[in-house]
Amino acid sequence: MKLKQIFNLNLARKFTAYFATLFVQIIISISLSLYMNKRFTINLVLHGMFFAEAMVFLYVPIFLLLVSSQIHMDNCLIILKYTYVEDWWKEKIKILLKDTLIYLLLIFIIPLIVIIKWSSKYSKVLSYKEFIFILEFLFIMLLLLVIYGAIYHIVLTIIKKPIAAYAISMLVPLIDLIFMYIIKIQKFWGITVGILAKFMISYDLSFKKHLFLSGIYFSYFLLFFVFLNIVMTSTLKKIDVYRGDKKSENR
Repeated sequence: MKLKQIFNLNLARKFTAYFATLFVQIIISISLSLYMNKRFTINLVLHGMFFAEAMVFLYVPIFLLLVSSQIHMDNCLIILKYTYVEDWWKEKIKILLKDTLIYLLLIFIIPLIVIIKWSSKYSKVLSYKEFIFILEFLFIMLLLLVIYGAIYHIVLTIIKKPIAAYAISMLVPLIDLIFMYIIKIQKFWGITVGILAKFMISYDLSFKKHLFLSGIYFSYFLLFFVFLNIVMTSTLKKIDVYRGDKKSENR
């Protein structure tokens, strides 16, 4: 496939992902604003928008569609532009971070504005706890989505099969959801989505305890992301990036 065709395909995927996200978020926002006319708090809004099932079956699948639009970066002509393959990987992560930030703002800022605008009962200024909770949520969600994207890129680089990479990336939050149904959420920490659910619940705790737990959750996701990058950097030295198999010992 020519680079121009790949570029057009990337644009189509990005447009589809952004449009689908915006459409769904507007519907969810309007529904929540009508439902919460009598009860409106930031934690309820975020929980109503980003509950575990929505993450697994809505946000993550659409996000991975967006991430797959980076397919042009896997073209051998693009890879050859980089002296070191590690620089190519760093560039992929930079693009991933940029796309994730845009996606996150799209699924978060617009719905929040719509809900506040529609809810006549919500006229007070955000408290410091609510404001900090929003910032914590944004940082944790950013890292969580970046982790899913990084897993997709790692699997794709190794096996060179986009559909398989997509399916494996989807399994990560799905495993959490399955265990959340089997084990009570209060007793299950999970790997990714389970941690996000615990973060939502922690809002009802005292501010100091909530802040402490948020720091733990944020540190966990940050270390998870760093770990994935270390694993990938090490893997890149052992595989042929063009094909995904191991490098020949004779090279």
